[in-house]
Amino acid sequence: RQHRRAGEGAGGVRGVMRPRPFLLLLAGFALALMAAGEADAKEPLWNYATGGEGTVAISADGEYIAVGSWDDKVYLFGKDNSTPLWNYTAENNLYSVAISADGEYIAAGSYDKVYLFDKDSSTPLWSYTTGDTVWSVAISADGEYIAAGSYDDKVYLFDKDSSTPLWSYDTGGWVYSVAISANGEYIAAGTDPSGDDLYLFGKDSSTPLWSYTAGGVHSVAISADGKYIAAGSGGWDKVYLFDKDSSTPLWNYTAGGLVESVAISANGEYIAAGSNGLENKVYLFDKDSGTPLWSYETGDVVY
Repeated sequence: RQHRRAGEGAGGVRGVMRPRPFLLLLAGFALALMAAGEADAKEPLWNYATGGEGTVAISADGEYIAVGSWDDKVYLFGKDNSTPLWNYTAENNLYSVAISADGEYIAAGSYDKVYLFDKDSSTPLWSYTTGDTVWSVAISADGEYIAAGSYDDKVYLFDKDSSTPLWSYDTGGWVYSVAISANGEYIAAGTDPSGDDLYLFGKDSSTPLWSYTAGGVHSVAISADGKYIAAGSGGWDKVYLFDKDSSTPLWNYTAGGLVESVAISANGEYIAAGSNGLENKVYLFDKDSGTPLWSYETGDVVY
């Protein structure tokens, strides 16, 4: 398989997952303000134009915003100012960023590298070269553990103090999405449809606790304690919810289009999902039922 930027033609090899459109920082930050309890905010406090598409992450306390852009840069902002605290120029596009709960550590994934930064410096604490595009990174609440998923078919787990992986696991398929519990104890991963495509790991072993075939998993999310795992299937158009102790879904729901995005509340009580294709909807579920509490037609694709 030839290496390439995500989004370029696959040349007959497995289809490339569509790049997610850039959430403009002003829009992402407005949403973050709402999540922080300021739902009456009507106008962005500020906005900043990067040089390309990308991805955004915000610390749990709302103090710091990390951005990975297709202008090959990682940016870090404080919530009170549109001037970046710093930016770092990588060797290639940035496809994923994650930030610890207190904003102290920032992880980023690019064409073939995983980076870890401290919020006080634009110089990476370390970087690690993978075999292909790093499409997803996740970080534990305290920044101690970093998970990464790559198009080299591998899931990686790192400790913040070393660029040498604690372990890696070859899934046999491109890894689209990884998630890690707040305490770093559990890691979920979703891959393209190459046999089993949803995996749950404990942090102490590269042997999966279990795996499941879901028709290609484009998005995974995990509750803070790792008890509940949500997954979105891009092949079978389904939303799944699992308990960490079993590979049998608690429930699944068939949407009307590809389920490209899922999220779960910290306590695992609520699951959100976004679909696109024949429909473009946002769904909200309670953990106790596969029947949506409600859905909303957006009028455009939901990533």
